[in-house]
Amino acid sequence: MGKELKLFFRLVLILCIAAALCAVAVGQKLPSADAIAASGSFSGQLYTNTALGFTMLAPGGWNFYTADQNSALVARNRENAMMSGDETLKTAAANTQVLFQAMPPPVAGRDLNALFSCGVERLTKPATGEKYIEANKNLVLRRSGVKVTKDIHSIKLGGVNFSAFDVEGSTNKGTYRQRYIATVRKSAALFFVITLYDDKQDVIVEHSLKSISFR
Repeated sequence: MGKELKLFFRLVLILCIAAALCAVAVGQKLPSADAIAASGSFSGQLYTNTALGFTMLAPGGWNFYTADQNSALVARNRENAMMSGDETLKTAAANTQVLFQAMPPPVAGRDLNALFSCGVERLTKPATGEKYIEANKNLVLRRSGVKVTKDIHSIKLGGVNFSAFDVEGSTNKGTYRQRYIATVRKSAALFFVITLYDDKQDVIVEHSLKSISFR
């Protein structure tokens, strides 16, 4: 598994824990996370997910991760949750799926200069988007050297309210910026984690996010 998949695995794991921390009781039956992911498809750059009722344009010209890469990520996520012995975490991981991941072509020998990740967690207990993202922020800040550059705020994408926050941090690849964006829809958390190592991809990322449309 490449470094970019390992990075997203850590982000998905954080989001799983976040949902577990902020959940309360519910009784509504929903499709599984696997079924929600299976309801998604691409027509060129246009992604459509019929279970969640939304479409969006993935970043143009970026390369998509294969189904096998995404499946390997999900399997590793669930395996680590099982090894943790934490029942709440195991439940959260079992209900999380990757919808798609994309990254731009390598630039000047740099194999990872941005990563656009979209995922879903089917919530077995309800949570608001605000609580989901707040718990997520608290966990992200446990990572050494990470600082908030824009605290939790609301943004509207496709006429739907999302909660978001931005951070900065560093790895052996250098300084990065991350945006965490999430909303709860049909008792599932739809989330985006966007990692940027420079500012050359900002415009295309914004264009992709603004293309989101809900039916």
